[in-house]
This record gives sequence, C-alpha cells and structure tokens, in this order.
Amino acid sequence: MKKVHFSILIFGAFTFIFWTKSVHLSSNSNKTPIKRDTITVDSMEREYFVHIPENLPKNSPLVLVFHGYSGSALNTIKTTKFNELADKNGFAVCYPQGLIDQNGKAFWQVGYRFHKDFKVDDVKFTKKLVEKLESLYSLSSSNVFITGFSNGGDFCNLLTCKTEGVFKAAAPIISCFMKEFYDSCQEASPIPTLMLNGTADDITFWEGDLDDKQGYGPYLPTQAMIDFRLKQIQYNSLTHDTIRSSDPKEKTLVSIKKFSNSVSNNRIWMYSYLNGGHGYPDYLKLEEQIWMFFNYYVNPQ
Repeated sequence: MKKVHFSILIFGAFTFIFWTKSVHLSSNSNKTPIKRDTITVDSMEREYFVHIPENLPKNSPLVLVFHGYSGSALNTIKTTKFNELADKNGFAVCYPQGLIDQNGKAFWQVGYRFHKDFKVDDVKFTKKLVEKLESLYSLSSSNVFITGFSNGGDFCNLLTCKTEGVFKAAAPIISCFMKEFYDSCQEASPIPTLMLNGTADDITFWEGDLDDKQGYGPYLPTQAMIDFRLKQIQYNSLTHDTIRSSDPKEKTLVSIKKFSNSVSNNRIWMYSYLNGGHGYPDYLKLEEQIWMFFNYYVNPQ
C-alpha cells in the first residue's frame, strides 16, 4: 500500500529552505534525467523538477504532480510511475516543491488553520510555473492536468476553484475540500475530476470534520465533495466497477463509480477505497488510472 503521512503541528516562526545549485537526477525512466529548476514568484525562489521524454513533440500535454504534506517532489518522483507513463504516452511531467514551514515540513497553502499566517500564494506560483513550462518546452496550453496526494490533493481541489480555464482535468487523491474555499467555489466552471478517498482514513476523515476537531480547519465529508462535483457536471449516466487484489487475504477493495454527462463529456470518477486508510493500494495501479482519465481530455494539436 502507498501511504502518505500527515501530522498536525503547532507553529512558531517560519523558516525557508531552498536548494541553490542546479542538478540533474536519475529518473525512474531509464532514458531521460530529471531536471531541477527554479522560478521566482513574489520575490521567492521556488523549486520544481521536470521530466521531458526524449523527442517529445511540440504541443504535448503537461501533468503536474503535487506531493503531500511533509513530503517532497523528489520522493514523489521515486514512488510514482508518472515518468514511465510519460515516456510511453508522450507527455511532460512536473513535480513542484512546496515551501518549508518552521518545523521543516513542506506544504501547499490551502488554508489549514495552522498555516493561516503563512503569506504565500501557491495558486499564483502554479499558474506562473505552467506559463514558464509551456514556453520553455513548447507544451500545449490546452492540455494541462493536475494530480496530487493528501495536501497536494487538497491543493488540486483549490486550483480547480481558482484557475478558470488553466487545467483540463484534475485527480485529487486522498483529499478534502476545505470549507473556506468550498464556499467560494460555487461559481467555478465544472472540471472533469477523478477522486480517491479511503473509507477508514484516520487522517482525512471520510465523514469530514466540519466541527474542526482535528485542528486543520473545517472540511467537508467525502460525499458532499462528490455531490458538489456531480452538481457541476449534471451527469446523466453512471457505471460501476470494482478492482480487487489477487491476494485472498487482502481486506480492501476499490469501488468505482463513473459519472458522466453525454452532452458536455464531463466525467467524475469516484474511487472509494473500502476499508482503506490514508493511502491507496498497489493493486489499483493508480497512475495508469489517472493517465487513462486525463487522456480522455487530450485535445489533438
């Protein structure tokens, strides 16, 4: 099982940590190295890593992958298969790095209560990063996709509310919808979305935490998050699927509901990780599922 760890922290003064030397790193694709680069936004140098497959055609798609709280872009590269999928399917992958809080934990600013005083605009950073990557690597401006895990998934939810027309589809994984930005998201345009949450998650509660017992800030139940997306797309078709492990001792399974609107072609795919915690199972082959979903929305160039 893939696990993403998330902790509640009480914060004091903030510390910023950045690398200053440009490096190339080995990719989990054997052909092309991962390149580290930076971009300056609001007078802060921001870090990211990018994988560009060999001989990638102009106007190819771009996928951004956001790490979880206390995670890193480098670890996300090591533990996912997006580079391999990029080489096989012809798209670029970028792994942005979140800023570091005063306890040395990387994060995305989505409004957790303990990050309220941290003045950073990660939405602006992401938009500027997309613009730079499109220009630098001649990528498609109409085929940009986002996915992320835990805090990175929460950030994907925020981006779908605050970046009209920038992203073609999103895949927030083990994520929540913070009440604060949910309330401001009601007028946002629908966006095709693949979601996965665990019914036994003891960090991002399936039933949400509108009373803020955890201290992150109020966030919606999973079903309310689903209902919001379904209201957006006005679906008229629903299919069911189930993915199970081949191991008879495995106690989890993934129940999938695929909602779609036959007129707009908008889709919402909900992966319910039954009896699953704050992670996702290896038997799901999640990265392949995500790219399959994104690929429905790749416009020919």
